[in-house]
Amino acid sequence: MRTNKMDRRYMTKPYRKHKHGRRCRQILMLLVLALAVSGAVFLTNAKKESPAASEMEQTDTNIVEIPEVPEVENSVEEEPSRGEKPEIPAPDDGLAEQADQTEEKAEDLDDTDQTGETSAIDCNVMVPASEAVDLSYFDDAVFIGDSRTEGLFINTGLSNATFFTHQGLTVSEVFTKEVISVGGKKTTVMDALAATSFSKVYIMLGINETGWVYDSIFIEKYGEIIDAIREINPDAVIYVQSILPVTNEVSATHSYIKNERIDTYNQLLQTMAQEKGVYYLNVAEAIAADDGSLPEDAAADGIHLKKEPCQVWLTYLREHTAAEPAPRPEKGTV
Repeated sequence: MRTNKMDRRYMTKPYRKHKHGRRCRQILMLLVLALAVSGAVFLTNAKKESPAASEMEQTDTNIVEIPEVPEVENSVEEEPSRGEKPEIPAPDDGLAEQADQTEEKAEDLDDTDQTGETSAIDCNVMVPASEAVDLSYFDDAVFIGDSRTEGLFINTGLSNATFFTHQGLTVSEVFTKEVISVGGKKTTVMDALAATSFSKVYIMLGINETGWVYDSIFIEKYGEIIDAIREINPDAVIYVQSILPVTNEVSATHSYIKNERIDTYNQLLQTMAQEKGVYYLNVAEAIAADDGSLPEDAAADGIHLKKEPCQVWLTYLREHTAAEPAPRPEKGTV
């Protein structure tokens, strides 16, 4: 009996430790289970209390479709200020408008000659052809121009006229560049003109200005020349000569001298002549080829005329003269 008591006393201690550990593990498992159940209950209640969050999650997972924009053939018109739907014209309206524009262009082309100039019938500043005048007609005439006008003097021997010319002369340099000798002193073309007695003025300028950026400056300066001549002699007959073309080779290779550009300037000159009330002489028509360019054999360098074309130029001037100044347009009219 004593031995069993001792065994029970000494043997129960490890047994108790083992039993105590098992209870601890059971308690821990119950705690973990309880925490898991309570967490699941909490999450379930949170979803029920927050339906907006659920909807947001559902929205994020969906793909938002962007409505397809229909294609528009015509340009988009600005929406009216009142929010009204813009009226789309019928296709036939556009075709009719294009047809009208085509007819207008065709009518304009009928009124132009091969060089792109308006016909003399529609422009009262064009000088009609007449019987050639005697060379004495140029006794009181002054020619203003660049090296091409110098060539007219050299190749025709028109020594009874006065020539104020200089190589490379431009419409602005007429007022500023001192290149004309008067009384042994160099002066500007306009100052030399003021010191000269004359009743006719022939002007040919513009080929050196075809490289200018702004056409408006060229025609503005040209108009100032007309105004200055009238201040010197209000009764003078003023002739604005068209710019002569160049050969096709020069037009294709030169950096800025192009026949298309010359045609544009000539159209501007004719309009200015109409506005200023001075005569416009289309001398280019006497020399140009059928395509409007300068014939290849008319100039050694494709720009400056030889003797024979200069004679043709002078003949054209003799056959297109006026006895009095051109009628000036009334104020407020063109």
